[in-house]
Amino acid sequence: MPRGGRMSDRTPRDGRLPEWLSEADLDVYAAEFERGGMSGPLARYRNMDRDWADLAAWDGTPLTRPSLFVAGALDPSLTWLAGALDAYPVTLPGLISSQILKGCGHWVQQERAEEVNEILVDWLRQVG
Repeated sequence: MPRGGRMSDRTPRDGRLPEWLSEADLDVYAAEFERGGMSGPLARYRNMDRDWADLAAWDGTPLTRPSLFVAGALDPSLTWLAGALDAYPVTLPGLISSQILKGCGHWVQQERAEEVNEILVDWLRQVG
């Protein structure tokens, strides 16, 4: 995946919704944003500095618990976090499975609900 670019470069300009997003889904999401605004969703990102401070004591500590990583190949986050992905052998020694779904974007659980469920069930059986 090439580095750089804008989010708008990855979205269709023809006005069509992705096949996994129905008009009814879009209506629900729009209604929720109209009702609650963007403060809640954006608050997560506004808290990042505090997260770093709260987690400083564990900086560099590997996550040894059994782990699963699932992402969409078209998710721009894979580019932004490429260094973190490369470091998984050190930072996530408990990583049992890493699944990159071809043709899928950021919202894997919505775009490929059945496939993600199968991945989760298989992983849970492994760690059972």
